[in-house]
Formats: sequence, structure tokens, C-alpha cells
Amino acid sequence: MEGNSSQYAIDLMGNKTLYSSKQSTELLPNPTTINIVDSDTVAVNSLQTPKGLDREAFSPLTAFGLAFSVINTWVVLVVGLGSGLVSGGPSALVWGFVYASICNLATVLSHGEIFAVYPSAAGQYHWAAILSPPKWRNLISWVTGMLNVIGLWLGAATAGYLATTLLIAAITVNRPDSTFTAGQQYGVFTAIVLFGPSVTLCLGTRGNRLLDQGLMVASTFCVIAIVITLPVTAESKAPASFVFGGLENLTGWNSMVIAWLLGLLQSAFAYLGFDVIYHISEEMPNPRRDGPKAVTWTIGVSALSGMAVLLAMLFCITDVDHVMSTLYVLPFAQLCLDTTKSKAAATVFLLIPSILFMNSVRGITLTGSRVLMALGRDKVLPYTDLWCITFRGEPVYGLGLCVVVPLICGLIQLGSTSTFNSLTGAATIVFEISYAIPAILMLLGGRRKLNSAAPGRTSDLGRWGVPCNLIAVFFVLQSCVIYCFPATMPVTAASMSYVVVFVGGFAAILAVLWSTWANKRYQAPTESMIVSLTDGTDSHHIGVRE
Repeated sequence: MEGNSSQYAIDLMGNKTLYSSKQSTELLPNPTTINIVDSDTVAVNSLQTPKGLDREAFSPLTAFGLAFSVINTWVVLVVGLGSGLVSGGPSALVWGFVYASICNLATVLSHGEIFAVYPSAAGQYHWAAILSPPKWRNLISWVTGMLNVIGLWLGAATAGYLATTLLIAAITVNRPDSTFTAGQQYGVFTAIVLFGPSVTLCLGTRGNRLLDQGLMVASTFCVIAIVITLPVTAESKAPASFVFGGLENLTGWNSMVIAWLLGLLQSAFAYLGFDVIYHISEEMPNPRRDGPKAVTWTIGVSALSGMAVLLAMLFCITDVDHVMSTLYVLPFAQLCLDTTKSKAAATVFLLIPSILFMNSVRGITLTGSRVLMALGRDKVLPYTDLWCITFRGEPVYGLGLCVVVPLICGLIQLGSTSTFNSLTGAATIVFEISYAIPAILMLLGGRRKLNSAAPGRTSDLGRWGVPCNLIAVFFVLQSCVIYCFPATMPVTAASMSYVVVFVGGFAAILAVLWSTWANKRYQAPTESMIVSLTDGTDSHHIGVRE
């Protein structure tokens, strides 16, 4: 490093001392050497974590529990079983899930290298600010932040919708003659979206941690019950050739390749939301060491649980047409009834995933409130101080907005379920792009900068870094392309995909916001300002000063 650069060093006892070329300050807890390569000073008004947030709220285990309960990989596969069966069949589900698991692992490993140096509630958009070329830093980081928060808003709407679907399926299992109007479904959806944040505020920090751990245990027991009960009670089993090589194309597309690729979408969607750990990093006592581990555990355990449930379901399917023509809303409901012959067992297997999706709404809104807090702190949003006001450990105004927007988006289902599905597909695209931008920047010079800033970071992929970055970027690109395809042919006004329309609409809105307002207001934070967020011993986070 040059003589005027600032540096964070480790003493022989493992403590980290923050110092600059002109003065040193107190001992800090995170054992990572960080060289400030962009500047040697921090503005007098540096970034601060709101005092209402608990700096030790999340241990590695509780952070993992929150992320695992938010992404609900195996539950997504349960709900998406029917879509996968008609689009490519069992082989698309199984090998698509393996492919998605590998690609998402590559993505979190790519992120982990940056996370280990720059933990921040802003997550991806602060990383984009650090790794982007100076000329484009403001624009790239602002776009990344906007895409991330849009994805979170629509992700909460999707989780609420899926929880509603599972609840209705459970009711239909017990009362097959039940019918629900669009208004009734939206009423249930509204109750679910409001319930999650209400629980967040009522329980407080400690109560939320206990809830996450309890639901993680409940999810584990449900996985074990499904994996054991379905195969044991099934009267006949599907052959391995069907499970691992079976092909189905009931989409109307003339190409099996396109149908098979469409079957990958459920697996791509199954991992969205792992960035929750990035956004709670300012509430972890040692995010540089524990954060990358927790998010990697989340992907690994989600992959194992998801594959176990997926194989258990597929080995019990001997008649695809029978399962798909169910009267009980979801093919999984029909599968449970066919194997267990018990309405009670089927109801339990539907209710627990529904509860997990309700909790997912809670986790996503909790995450979104922290991203809005960071955006407000960086003066991206008006009334900057408003977004940092906390109540019972939560940025309360951000939490409120993360309820209002999903409720407005949910109104679309009153007109057309397929249109709402297109909206969630668009949400997946914007979410995935926010994941890909840091990996793209790592390939375009960010790795050299990261190696200069923290050669001894706790997460360093070494020669595997570039391959992981490439896999992450390719996965996002191909997912975005496939999501734009209509799910069925021939295309009608009711069945067509509006994903391109929604993505184009988001792009147009962001372009107008940037050109008319944000480019004059937003100044991306410096590297040293971001580092200071998790390097202070108190809520003021001492940084490097002249």
C-alpha cells in the first residue's frame, strides 16, 4: 500500500487496531486486516448503525435460522411440484435442483469474499459502490439497491400468496366442496402479510430469535416426517428411471428442451432470499467471520433438505395425470392423500409449510426494513432520519412500507392469477440481477481491489474465485431469459407471460427516478465509511480521521 493509505492491522493477541498514517485509535473486535484503497479519510459525518439495533442480536446459528426460514427451499419445491412435473418432468426437477444448488453455492461463495471484508446492512449495493469504477459508482450502486428492495417487496407478496395457497389446499382436503372467491383469497393474503410484521414488533429481538429457532426445528421435523412417511405408506413406488430420467411435456411447447428448461424455474426460485444474512450483518458481533459461514450453511442445508423432500415425493408418484388433475389445489395435497390415506396427515403436511411461508413474510419484511434503513442513511430516500427510527429493535417505518407495497402488489391477483405470477417472475429477475452485479464487478477488476484491501480475509476462494463468479453470472443470465418464456402454448391473453412488461416497467421507473432526482441526490458512500459500520466498539463506529 502507498504511504498515505489507511490500514486495519492485527496485533499478536488477535485484536485489531484501527490506525491511519497519522494516528491510531482503539482496539476493535473483527480479526481482518483491511487496507483502505480508495481514500485515507472518513467524512466527519460517517455512517452509523441506529442505536436501537442490537449489535449482538444474531449469532451464526440465529442468522442461519432466519435465512433458512426465509428461503424455505423445500417448501418451494412442495408448492412447485406440479409446475415441474408438466415442464420437463422429474428429471428437470431433480437435475434442475442439483444445478441450481451448485450455482447458488457459487453465488454465495462469490459474495462471501466481499462479505468477509465489507459487512453492511446495505449488502449488495454497498459492495457495488466499492467495486465499481469511480465514474459509474453512484449509478451502479443505486440501481443495485433499488433492484434489491423491489425484489424484497415482491418476494414478501409471493410468500404471502404461497402461504394462502397452502392454507386453501389444507381446507380443501377436509372440505372438497369449498370454493373461494378472489376477494376471499385476497383477504387471507392480507391477514398473512400483516401478521408477520406484527409478530416481529410484538416479540422484540429476543422473541424473534426464539421464533426463528423454533420454526427451524419445526421445519426439520416436517422434512424428516415427509421423507419417512410418504415412501413408507405409499402402496407402490416409481422406478429410479422415472425419478432421475423421466421426461414430461404438457406445456404445449413442441420442444422438449424448452419444456425442460422451464422446469428449472422452480429450483431457481427456491433459493431466493439468502441475502437476509447480509442485511442483518450490522447486528452480528463478528460478521466478517460468521456471516459468510452462516450463508454457506444456509445453502448447504437447504440443498440437502430440498433434495430429500423432492426424492421422497417423486418416488411416490406413479401416475402423473392423476396427481395433476387433483381437486385439492396442489398436486402435493393429492400425493399426501394417496400415500397416507389420512386427511389429518395431509393437513399437517400442508399447514406446516404454510406457517413457514407466513414466517418467510416476516423475515422478508424484516430484511427489507434494514435495506430501507441503509438507503435512508445514504440519502437515497427522502426524510433520511425517518428510516433509522427504531421500535423494539426494528426500523419501524421501513417495516411499514414493506407491508404496504406487497399488499398493493397483491391486488393484481384479484384480476388475474397468471398476471400476478408474471409479477413474481419479474421479481425473481430483479432479485437475481442484484445478486449478479457484485460477481460481475469482481470479474471486471473488483477481485484485484479486494485482494489489495484484504489479502488475509476470512473468506478467500483463491483460484476458484473466477470460476465461481462466472457460474453465478451465467446462472442469472439464463434464469432471466427462461423466465421471459410463456409457461404454456398456445399463448392467450390469460396465459401469456407479462414478465418482460413488468421488467421493462421497473426499468423505465428507475430510469426516470435516476435522471430526474436520484443522480443529483445520491452520493455512494466511500470504502472507509462502509468499513467503519462494523468496526466500532459502540454505536458511533469510529472510523479513520485526519
